[in-house]
Amino acid sequence: MKTALSSSRRWLGAALLVLLGAALVVLYVLSSRIGDGDRIQVELNLRRIITLDTDINLDVLRLRNRQLRHYDTLAENMRQIEATQADLQDAFVKVGLPYALKRAQDEWQIKSVNLEDFKRQNSVLVNSQYHFINLTGQISQELQKRQTNFPRFDAISREVLVFINEQQMQSSETLLASLQKQEAETAGWPAELMVSKRLLSAHGQQIVNNHPAVRVLMRRISNSEFPILLENAYQEYLEAYNYKLTQAENYRQVMALFAFLMIVVIALGIRRLRQAAADLARNHALLNNITDHLGEGILSFGPKGILNFTNQRAAILLGQDGEALLGQTAQSLFPDGKSVFLTALTDQRSFEGEGWLKRGETTFPAFFLGGPLQTSKENGKEGSSNGYVTSFRDITAQREASARLRLASRVFDNLSEAMSVTDKKGVIESVNAAFTTITGYTELEARGYTPGQLLGSGQHDKAFYQDMWETLLREGKWQGEITNRKKNGETYDAWLSITSLTDENGDLLHYIALFSDISERKRIEARIHHLAYHDPLTKLANRLQFIERLEKHMHESRRSSRPLTIMQLDLDRFKYINDSLSHAAGDVLLKSVAQRLLRMLHEGDILARVGGDEFSLLLPDIRSQPDAEALAKALLHEFDIPFNLHGREVFVSASIGIALYPVDGEDAETLLKNVDTALYKAKDSGRSTWRCFQESDNDNSLDRLELETDLRHSVAQNELRLYYQPQIDARTGVVYGVEALARWQHPIRGLLPPNVFIPLAEASGYIDTLGSWCLRTACRQLVAWHQEGLDIHRMAVNVSSRQLSSPVFVEMVLNTVEETGIPPECLELELTESSLVSNPDRVFGIFTQLRNHGIRIAIDDFGTGYSSLSYLSRYPVDVVKVDQSFVCNMGHETKNRSVTQAIVLMAHAMGMETVAEGVETEEQSLRLKEFGCDLLQGYLYSRPVAPEQILDLPYTEKRKMPAA
Repeated sequence: MKTALSSSRRWLGAALLVLLGAALVVLYVLSSRIGDGDRIQVELNLRRIITLDTDINLDVLRLRNRQLRHYDTLAENMRQIEATQADLQDAFVKVGLPYALKRAQDEWQIKSVNLEDFKRQNSVLVNSQYHFINLTGQISQELQKRQTNFPRFDAISREVLVFINEQQMQSSETLLASLQKQEAETAGWPAELMVSKRLLSAHGQQIVNNHPAVRVLMRRISNSEFPILLENAYQEYLEAYNYKLTQAENYRQVMALFAFLMIVVIALGIRRLRQAAADLARNHALLNNITDHLGEGILSFGPKGILNFTNQRAAILLGQDGEALLGQTAQSLFPDGKSVFLTALTDQRSFEGEGWLKRGETTFPAFFLGGPLQTSKENGKEGSSNGYVTSFRDITAQREASARLRLASRVFDNLSEAMSVTDKKGVIESVNAAFTTITGYTELEARGYTPGQLLGSGQHDKAFYQDMWETLLREGKWQGEITNRKKNGETYDAWLSITSLTDENGDLLHYIALFSDISERKRIEARIHHLAYHDPLTKLANRLQFIERLEKHMHESRRSSRPLTIMQLDLDRFKYINDSLSHAAGDVLLKSVAQRLLRMLHEGDILARVGGDEFSLLLPDIRSQPDAEALAKALLHEFDIPFNLHGREVFVSASIGIALYPVDGEDAETLLKNVDTALYKAKDSGRSTWRCFQESDNDNSLDRLELETDLRHSVAQNELRLYYQPQIDARTGVVYGVEALARWQHPIRGLLPPNVFIPLAEASGYIDTLGSWCLRTACRQLVAWHQEGLDIHRMAVNVSSRQLSSPVFVEMVLNTVEETGIPPECLELELTESSLVSNPDRVFGIFTQLRNHGIRIAIDDFGTGYSSLSYLSRYPVDVVKVDQSFVCNMGHETKNRSVTQAIVLMAHAMGMETVAEGVETEEQSLRLKEFGCDLLQGYLYSRPVAPEQILDLPYTEKRKMPAA
């Protein structure tokens, strides 16, 4: 009876212990559902997302300002935010708030869409900016090589550059219209640059179209409420977390009570069961081991390595039912059946360390603490092994946290921006390597100081710092531009961002400051601004700045009803300085001219270089035409003093155009157009003079512009004609050669002589096309006459001195000879004697090359220019043409007869032929024959006639020419 009662008590005690143990397990599970680590992890994830969001905003700013060249960092930050949001969502679900993050997640989706739009549009914008700048440079270099100036191209290029730097001087619609006009412009553009010009316009339009859209996207991204919505959701989480935490604390108190009761029961059991059998002792030891490892997974193996016990936590971690685990071998729990722990279990030795366990089809890292189970000692001998027991816990979270901490540490140390962490009083606790690189202070030197004490430059007043701290305390963050001082005393501009870090109760813990040195970027921006508004050679204002200042002064003049004056000054024959003395000498001349003009101006006057050799003057205090003319006279007087160019004295003259506001134009565009017209009038008047604008000048300029436009279409529309004036052999009286003379059959103005359109062709650069057409047409005509049997030995074609400056002139002539089949000795090129003095060495080389191929050279209008026969003797010349001014006065002026006779005699002495022009009377013809002149040309024999009329002349002989 007593034994049965004792047995019943033992079973009752065992049952009570089991119940207490089960209660402790349940209470432990309930109390451990939430802990301080959950809240810390949520806060870390939240701060991580906010930090990443700040980095994204900074990346957008850097990408827009071209400080960052790729989007990898931006994409990685977006990916990390989305991954961290998933972790936050799990934590919110754990406290019963599955929808608390919905608004923040929706806001993030909107921001993500904006970021993707930004990447796409900013890439297009940056690409167009890069190509626009490169194409501008390439086209400018090519145009400089060609010595060609397109003001529209220069102006629009600068306007787009200003637009890029967000300093627009006009609306994007106006700029787009200008780009489209430039793209459509074809007049004067070299064909090989047309594609580059169209690409330039296309990229310019892309820049103007995309620039506002990118700015809007940047504002949307930076103004996103995503961080604020996250903070709001976090406040909801804290309320739910605190409630769950209170519940867990209650469970822990109850668990403590149950633990106390269990200890009491165990103590009573020990007292009552001390004499119990060995099996009760082993059960008691097993129960103690289970109690010691109650908070972790417990695995107990028998002597053969078979699992005979597992707690609920172990079953959860292994992802299997507890009952299903029992009976499995130790090897089945580990990947590939191998583990350091298995070696310790086999050797029956204690083990503490890490390993990997299987969880279904996956694995997870775990920390083990285990050892063998020993039986009790018998007769003083050591007990034998009775199995093996170990506790383990999942350390995935700890590993990830450790990896994140290592990553955060590497990011902190390797961040390109300087970062400092202070306490809540603003005293520096830690800085990164970039901080030391930028400021010069090491972490040891920076600790214990506030940033203001360490880096203050003294360039900001108290109001600046007061506003900073008020914003920081009110909003928890501040960002802006600040000037700091380095350790070596050097100041620098920085973009500073400060964020406050608080705990779960909102109490301030730290301040985190992130800044970068933007001094170089500001210097680059200032240089770009300077280049956009100044001429790089003379350092004067350029056309863009001049127009802005002009419009400003015009506005002030309108309010005060006081006129003002502008002048346009252009150097005469500047091209000859470049061609003869080099472009470097030309640059020295331009700078010297700028210095002289500046000395003549008063304070408030503005001088700008607006073109190659053009200068514009804005004179607010010159209010009348007489005063303007007096100043123009004084300015031109300055050019009476020679310029020193690399040790060589050079005289240069200038022409000046004058216009007054508002008499000559009520807006800047009209005023500038009219002063240009006045300048052209001054040049047409003989240069080295000035002209004031007159309304009639506009009509002449318009007529000149229309005539120039028509001239450029004359060859394509077959409007040009060649007339031929015969040259009579003085000995035989028959036609020996002809001179080709150009005429223009204008569809409205009728037949125009060469003195109307040849100067226009030379000034506009069309003379090369016109001269090539004349040469080719004349050569073909002579070949046709030869085929018809006409005995004409020479075809004389006039060549402009402008054509000689072309690098392909000789090649063009030789190609024409080969293409038309004219015998080279039948072609005679006529040039005025002024051509010999513009560039003697080049002209000598051209003459030599042409004569080496059999082509003859004739000097036209001899005696009216700068040369003499002794000077002419140095050149390879075949024919000298006596100017008609000597021939027409030869009958009644002895001096002209003597000069004419001297020219003929001296030319013959040097082996040259002579041709007399302007022969109109028989007396003139007889005199010239007496002097021995070779050929006679003039109205006495024939006016210039159409090619078909040559056959009807009485002096023309028709017989087959000998084979060449």
